[in-house]
Amino acid sequence: MIALNYNVELYDMAKTNTQKIGLIASIAFAVGAMVGGGVFVLSGLALKQTGPSAILSFVIAGIMVLVSALSFATIASAKHSARYSGYELVGKALGSPIWSFFTSWSFYLAGIIGAAFVLNAFGLYLTQFFLKNQSAIFWALGGALAITLLNLGPASKIARVESFLVGLKLLILVLLIIFGIKFFSINDLKPFDPHGLNQILVSSAFLFIAFLGFNVINNISSDIKNPTKTIPRAIILSMLIVTIIYVGVVVALLAAHIHTYSEASVGAAAQKLIGPVGGVLIIIGALVSTLSSANANILGSSEIMIRLTLDKQVPTILGKLKHGHPYYSVLGGAFLYIILIASNQTNTIIGLANVSAIWALIIVNFGAYKLIKSNKYPGIIKLPGGKLLPVLGIIFSALELFFISPTTNLIGFGLILSGLILYLLRKRFHNVSLHLETKTIFEDIRGPLVRALHSIK
Repeated sequence: MIALNYNVELYDMAKTNTQKIGLIASIAFAVGAMVGGGVFVLSGLALKQTGPSAILSFVIAGIMVLVSALSFATIASAKHSARYSGYELVGKALGSPIWSFFTSWSFYLAGIIGAAFVLNAFGLYLTQFFLKNQSAIFWALGGALAITLLNLGPASKIARVESFLVGLKLLILVLLIIFGIKFFSINDLKPFDPHGLNQILVSSAFLFIAFLGFNVINNISSDIKNPTKTIPRAIILSMLIVTIIYVGVVVALLAAHIHTYSEASVGAAAQKLIGPVGGVLIIIGALVSTLSSANANILGSSEIMIRLTLDKQVPTILGKLKHGHPYYSVLGGAFLYIILIASNQTNTIIGLANVSAIWALIIVNFGAYKLIKSNKYPGIIKLPGGKLLPVLGIIFSALELFFISPTTNLIGFGLILSGLILYLLRKRFHNVSLHLETKTIFEDIRGPLVRALHSIK
């Protein structure tokens, strides 16, 4: 017998997490995961790189990611005996479970690296508008410490915090977009592409990270109600909503007629469009949004690590639960994003997150192609163009890697390959009793991401 210490908190969570997750909750958390530091930082940087054609860069990035996202929907729609990972079928389609592992591991890395990016944005906004002449890195590290402690604390509290932050940041962004549309003129789009088509494409590769987050739906596919229908709909609708939000924010920045664009342009535009008081509200929204996005990234990465542990693809200790969170995984992730924040290399951080996620997209597209070709699984959704869509997903994703610096590509690929160490050690450091304990707790209270999703319902 294993002594499982169920306290009152775990018992309460167990009662509220037995139901499956519906379409609205899935969309809400995917949107919350995607709309974070990207909208507040990348919007200004994209305009700086491309001018008004940043609108086109966002749309191109969204379409390219959506093509791959439909391959994710294909994997989710296939009726099979799923275990814990949302990517088990990728491994089956490609002939080895290691491909399932590398997909999950790449997304784990993308989530942790993405947390570093948005926490950098938090420090930047805080020191640009409130704590002037102070170190942005210092406050970014302070935000990292706060988010880490939150993810080591009681899981019921983190779920309530996340659902509140998601709603607040979307409300504030809608307010900014409304004022932007009010003052927007068609002349704000002239000249539309001052730096040419090549820069638009380079910027679209830079913006891939803005749409990463839809994969949280696949990560928890076994907990979603009617996944063959819900997951494809949730992926498409969440990406459509996010694209509209990004384009709306770019329109607001153009309508504000600010002289130069930077990471903090959204705050400057808000002050011009809404006035001092409204501007402060938007800036507070930026701070809330970046913290919320960092929290969502860590929640998603924690969920991935627990499921990798339950599928026996990493050493068991990495999924050991305390307060409902994989304690050692959270600390390991914190170590990585603190190092990245301290490096103060925003463009490199964005590039590393993109490289990690793009390789995951490539693997899933290959899996979807093999899955469609095999015709072994009933109920699979029919993609427009059939096998052609995953092929396009592979091509689009691979092309984006060429717009990222060779050094960043090399470091990112090295981080992905580092996961092979964990995979090779999985049997040597497998603890049967700890695995059973983790499995029992997980099946009672679910993972941290699933609990947060239930709180949105």
